[in-house]
Amino acid sequence: MQRTCAFALALLTLGGPACIIVDDAEGDTEGSSPTSNGSAEEGSSGVDETAEGSSGGGDETGGDEGGDGYQDPAPDCTTPGECTCEGCPSSDIDTADILAGDATSWTFSGTIMDAAGDGEFFIEGPDGQTFGGTIPTDESGAFSFTTPLFCGEQLVKCVWSNDAGQYVLVTRVITEGCVEADIRVGLTWDELGDDFELHLVRPGGQINTADDCTWTTCVGAGPDWGVEGDASDDPRKDVDNTGAYGPENIFLAGPEEGTYTVLVEHWGGGDANAPGTVTFNVDGKTTVVEIDALAPQHVWTAGTIEWPSGNVTTGQEIYDCSGEWSGGCTAMLP
Repeated sequence: MQRTCAFALALLTLGGPACIIVDDAEGDTEGSSPTSNGSAEEGSSGVDETAEGSSGGGDETGGDEGGDGYQDPAPDCTTPGECTCEGCPSSDIDTADILAGDATSWTFSGTIMDAAGDGEFFIEGPDGQTFGGTIPTDESGAFSFTTPLFCGEQLVKCVWSNDAGQYVLVTRVITEGCVEADIRVGLTWDELGDDFELHLVRPGGQINTADDCTWTTCVGAGPDWGVEGDASDDPRKDVDNTGAYGPENIFLAGPEEGTYTVLVEHWGGGDANAPGTVTFNVDGKTTVVEIDALAPQHVWTAGTIEWPSGNVTTGQEIYDCSGEWSGGCTAMLP
């Protein structure tokens, strides 16, 4: 049964609508190369796969050995504006800087013409941390997606493709007075998934308790972790997506010492073969881990974070919680 979350995140867009997207189709694009604002290179999935398959085990990263994160799909497009070519997709979207205040996420929407299929967004923060995901685009070209935001100035890139090439739209987003998170974790999934749920469990904690930052504890205000009564070191979850694609985003500043565990529930009644992606942005480094299939009422241990070292160990362990499910997994995980 699909749950309902009563929280709604209000977002104010300044200036004209903005957006981002990248073609999800495989293979090279042919035709004219993009012009204006540099020339956009051919995109890729943007994901550095640090673990594959569905068996147990993990891949330890950290220090200088951290994952490379998402690849920029249009590295030559470096200023706000359009990179386009003759016959490429087009849009009537105005490009303008967005002054986002202390917002931790932002919703982009608009219409693209003559694009082939869905897209993929890419965002890079001031210190090189990255995030990305799929943008569902319907047959009319309408799209809408939400991305987490980093602190400071960042570029959000959208790339739509067709047989002629790529159309790239670059938007600059500036945040001020925001939380400088030491730990950020983000979750995306595709149309096969129905309400994936992201969890950050504190050292010694258990899923779906006060020691777990998730939709029941962290949306709007976080649980009191770290120094009692000090909200600056409490975790937050700013987006709780109850459908397909996501994303979901958890961030934490001033973590206490110990091992944090990142878990993902398949909450809804989606397909048993639904894939998912978790992005760790920890201590200035990005690590991305994917899973091929997460069935409903199963829990994926995506990885652990050691603090203060910042080491990330990714994992593929899946737990069948269907026999211990009551408004979420009630098993003693991790």
